[in-house]
Amino acid sequence: MIAGVLTTLLAATLVQPLPPGPEPVAAWTAPLHTEGRHIVDADGARFKLKSGNWHGASGTYDGSGDVDDPANHHAGENSSGIPLGLDRAPVEEILDSFAELGLNSIRLPFANDMIRDEAVVPDRAVAANPQLRGKSRLQIYDAAVAALTERGFAVILNNHTNTTRWCCGIDGNERWNSSQSDQEWEEDWLFMAGRYRDNPRVVGADLYNEVRRDVFDDPNWGLGDEHDWFAASQRAGNRILTEANPNLLIIIEGINWVGLPVDGFPHGRPTLEPVRTLSHTLAEPGKLVYSAHFYGYTGPNHSGATGVGETSDPRYQDLSPDELREVLQRQAFFVTEDGKPYTAPLWISEFGVGGREEQDPKARAWFENFVDFLVDNDTDFAYWPLVGWHENRTGNGWALAHWDSAGNRMFLDDGDDWRAAAWHRLIGGSARDLQIGG
Repeated sequence: MIAGVLTTLLAATLVQPLPPGPEPVAAWTAPLHTEGRHIVDADGARFKLKSGNWHGASGTYDGSGDVDDPANHHAGENSSGIPLGLDRAPVEEILDSFAELGLNSIRLPFANDMIRDEAVVPDRAVAANPQLRGKSRLQIYDAAVAALTERGFAVILNNHTNTTRWCCGIDGNERWNSSQSDQEWEEDWLFMAGRYRDNPRVVGADLYNEVRRDVFDDPNWGLGDEHDWFAASQRAGNRILTEANPNLLIIIEGINWVGLPVDGFPHGRPTLEPVRTLSHTLAEPGKLVYSAHFYGYTGPNHSGATGVGETSDPRYQDLSPDELREVLQRQAFFVTEDGKPYTAPLWISEFGVGGREEQDPKARAWFENFVDFLVDNDTDFAYWPLVGWHENRTGNGWALAHWDSAGNRMFLDDGDDWRAAAWHRLIGGSARDLQIGG
């Protein structure tokens, strides 16, 4: 009798439904190409880049706390030059979070010096992923690419920095050739593009991040000198397509900053405005994507600097909704206009805002207004950043998913993140709603 009861109970237990897991990434067929303002897959179906940035391989943190500032959303907190979070969560759990967010693609930044760094990453940097012990930064980047693509995500390689430092000071990473020659930069891209040629879900080469002024010199768009970003990006893009991987999208960001960011001197964010008069023609048609970055604390004539090197010009978050829309259209979104010589897809490959801890009403309104503009224009996007850290619910609040040192996750949908409603408007529903297969 007892045995019969136990058998019945065991059978009932075995047929209980498993708790729902993260949604699979929607099915799509590589390679990708462009048609007018849209990216499409090999079957001709629209593939809107619903992306996030998994940063860390372009910046390091030495544990001193100097770089690990919650206000610095570009910092590579405890990353040791590898994708962030591997010290706190298993890679599959991190990827589960990306799927739960409804993403189909990941922008994966790297630094050029990662390619030649043969040092073994410290065990502490991969504490939650012991299978990665004993590996170099490049080998861990390889593992991240493999894990992402095996799960169905598209991966866009992003050359974020020359040297492994966080972005946007006077740090040797202002231009693609600030800390290296044009030739070295191009050869590094041929190496990276060729390295993943046999992985069809590695779909893009995002050539360089936030090209900007150094101490003395501005980048330009078409002057033909060593600071000509238009010429350099066209040359590198063509070499990638003809010498390394003809299937990659070539993603070209506008110029992030020129001039001295102080009142009384010429300065500004050209972004993609030069494309109106001089646009790219690549060796392979249907491979060009333009990109731009927008944050509320920057502006059309504001670098985002505070203190020394600050202007009185308005930031984007100071603009009214109508003013913001006019500026965004002028600076970047015009490239999606049909039938123009410059018509191409636009990918906002970075935007973001502080999370639970953000109390500034201007910053919050900016995020809501910017998301509404992305939705209204059906624009491809990549949030910065996806992965962060926290202790006692305080940390890098910019991230959509972050873990404490014990491996406990805080997530966008935990119930107290004001960004959640805007995020779901942007994604267009839950991951399940996005399913087209898989």
